[in-house]
Amino acid sequence: MKIAKPPSIPKLSAALAALVDERLVGARCAGRAPLFDSFIEGETPAARIERFEWCAHLCRACPVLAACDQAASELTAAERTGIWASADRSPTVGRPPKEGAA
Repeated sequence: MKIAKPPSIPKLSAALAALVDERLVGARCAGRAPLFDSFIEGETPAARIERFEWCAHLCRACPVLAACDQAASELTAAERTGIWASADRSPTVGRPPKEGAA
């Protein structure tokens, strides 16, 4: 019996490889990126809240949660929209609250 050679894994281009943060390998969100976006066209506010609750639940049990939180803290505000490390990091609407206001 002849054993088939396993398929080769293509190498990532340098540009694509630069997009991969090795700290996040094994994240529970892998392959589900659009669900973690801050905005999905046509989505109602209620559906958005439900989606974010589901995403946050998935994040809380993620094996790379701490690394994700660290990676999110290294991004600019514009880059870290959506769900990161179980927190909604979507841009806020309106003016930011005054310092000391609660």
